[in-house]
Amino acid sequence: MKKLLFVLALALATRASAQVVETPEPFDSAGKVTIVTPSMAARLQLSPPAWRITGDYAGARLFALGADGWVIVVERRDGTQERYAITRPDREYLRGKTSNLPPGMLEEQLGRVGAGLGAGLGEVKQQIVTAARNDAFVLNQGALALVVYGPSFAYALSNETPGRVAAYVLGAGGTFYAATQIARNRSITPEQNVLATHAALHGAAAGLGVAYAASGNSNVQGAAAFVGGVGGTLLALGIPSLRSADVAGATFGADATLITAYLLTRASHDRSHDYPSRGEAAILAAAAVAGYPLGLQYSRGASYNVTAGDIGAMWTTGAVGALAAGTIAHGVVRNGNLTPGTSAYRDRHQTAVFSAAAGGFVLGAIAGDVALARRFDHTPYEAGILAASAAGGALPPEPSERIGGPVRRGDGGCGGRDGDRRGVHAAALRRRAAVVAAAARRSAGARARGVAHARRALAGSGRVLTLHT
Repeated sequence: MKKLLFVLALALATRASAQVVETPEPFDSAGKVTIVTPSMAARLQLSPPAWRITGDYAGARLFALGADGWVIVVERRDGTQERYAITRPDREYLRGKTSNLPPGMLEEQLGRVGAGLGAGLGEVKQQIVTAARNDAFVLNQGALALVVYGPSFAYALSNETPGRVAAYVLGAGGTFYAATQIARNRSITPEQNVLATHAALHGAAAGLGVAYAASGNSNVQGAAAFVGGVGGTLLALGIPSLRSADVAGATFGADATLITAYLLTRASHDRSHDYPSRGEAAILAAAAVAGYPLGLQYSRGASYNVTAGDIGAMWTTGAVGALAAGTIAHGVVRNGNLTPGTSAYRDRHQTAVFSAAAGGFVLGAIAGDVALARRFDHTPYEAGILAASAAGGALPPEPSERIGGPVRRGDGGCGGRDGDRRGVHAAALRRRAAVVAAAARRSAGARARGVAHARRALAGSGRVLTLHT
């Protein structure tokens, strides 16, 4: 037993004595040269036996082993490390060589190391940005998998509830997994992400409309919606060199053609049948996808610069045109010779209001292009200011606090119900002015044209109030 304990103690002592501690040590006496690169070794003309390193490498460092000597640790480009033991004469040789560096050599080597670190950090930053963008794409596609891909896939495969539940899980999970694989294998820009999400919704709606127009059953409609949604995403990802203006133009074109088609089909729709009919569904399906190439061609092929803010401004002018034209048409029909509530009145009202709104939207968008997009390069923030100014002018009036006090029945020329309708509301005026003024204050840091848009909108509101006074 004692012999066994003696052998164990001797083995532990031998193991402890075999441990080696490596301490980093600079090559020169001044402590400035901590790493030797291949270019530095060539300029110093380092040679064997002290310097036995050959081939390409990233750098070499020196470590002291206490009283046992020194070792040079060489890091290769592929990450592997090699160790070369050196003697005391070798150490003195390296100290002498590195102590008399040519002027500027150390700064040059430090600059190269710093450039390498900067490039590495830049690459890491780019990888983080790419990962964040791809995560946004996966998040959007996950939401689409829950509300579009999954339900359409379920209706495509089964007519029973248990089967649809299983198909929903399969369709939603499968498309989400496919999105993660796409994001892992390629870099997805924010523009591609926005267009892919938008095209998936329009594609699914178009597929559903085509299947309904062709009298397809629920399975056919579900399959068509699934194929349209996935196809829209893949087509959007395949468009190269997308700018934010390209995405804004393409989405504006698709939405504008769909809105116009909806208004026109509603204007001509037979109220005795459900909307939409199969023919109307086919028109809506075609409009949902036809606007993408038109809008993209507009943003890329215009002779003037088109920005995403310009597209936003055209949305505002189009909406103002549609509301104004629809309101005018409503007034014309209401003051016509037909009795409100009758079938003839409703037919004429539907045709007039919807068709006027469609024409007003198109003319308003064209006016926004001519008056705003061609003359200025708007930012999205300035487009938001313009939209807020227009919304401020559209606020409804309060039923109290009219200028000049409440109007009583029988007052000369303004009495009764007509006088009530013509009264100008002070509260509405203050609310409109407050919204527009707040919009102008928020735009103080933007370019001067943003303030000009707000002032023009305020002046427009003033003219409307003058007409009603």
